[in-house]
Amino acid sequence: MSSHLLRRAASALLAVALAFGASATDKSFPLTLKDAGGTPVTLATPPKAIISITLPSDEILVELVDKSRLRAIDSFAADPGISNIAEWARTFPNKIAGEKEKIIALQPDLVFVASWKEPEFVAALREAKVPVFVFKTPDNFDELGALILQMATLTGETAKGKSLMASVDNRLANVAAKLKGTTKKPTVLSYSFWGSTFAKGTSFQALVEKAGLVNVATKAGMVGWPQVSKEQILALNPDLIVLPSWSYDGSSDPQKFLAEFVSDPVFASLGAIKNKRVIVMQDKHLQATSQYMADAVEDLARAGYPELFR
Repeated sequence: MSSHLLRRAASALLAVALAFGASATDKSFPLTLKDAGGTPVTLATPPKAIISITLPSDEILVELVDKSRLRAIDSFAADPGISNIAEWARTFPNKIAGEKEKIIALQPDLVFVASWKEPEFVAALREAKVPVFVFKTPDNFDELGALILQMATLTGETAKGKSLMASVDNRLANVAAKLKGTTKKPTVLSYSFWGSTFAKGTSFQALVEKAGLVNVATKAGMVGWPQVSKEQILALNPDLIVLPSWSYDGSSDPQKFLAEFVSDPVFASLGAIKNKRVIVMQDKHLQATSQYMADAVEDLARAGYPELFR
């Protein structure tokens, strides 16, 4: 995200805060912010018993608040295949899978929930007088900046939030600097265990753009997470094919999947096969919707332009 975009996101969030009676400082409590569902969330004081039940909010909170202020985190935070804070999370005592009874029993003063969580779940917590902030999972770096600022404001840690955003911005700028002067952009396709890909409107698309690559699925007019046939892959013929490193239930073996893909006779004519550009890439980066999206951009740029990242 450029410095201009960072300032614009910060200004937008500040305008929302001021509209509901919050000032611009970390000591501005009480404050009120509207969440992604349009519900005003009011905090009288900086929260000291925070629960996060989604991985992106876990990863951001670890950078913003002291461990003592966290009452519980999501169970996936301890999974090294998908979490960037797994080592830290393994020693954290309370890891939950979103059980509302446990959340209520822990008496949090703020709960962070992604907007894909069932509305009935959120309603049940609010009926129990639990303050819940529903956030939109970022699909791009503008939305990431807005989320970090929201969480930093709600936790009274705006300085840390700005620092975290600046770190992301600097890393993206470093990638852009290395790619300056490149003319031909390599093409890339993400291909899952289940035969789907990431196209327009997904976080993967945002990562690809920042990495100086071209997503062939998006270029072909695909949107969201469509299925792609073997025939379509042949027609798209990407320079680079990215395969997953993690499966939700652990039922798929990434290395076996890679071996089967590259040995499939149907794919023998693919340039990515011939040039050995079919790779397994870390899903804890590629699927991140936190500050670790910057790691994914670096991973993709390194894979697409190995000569520039030695």
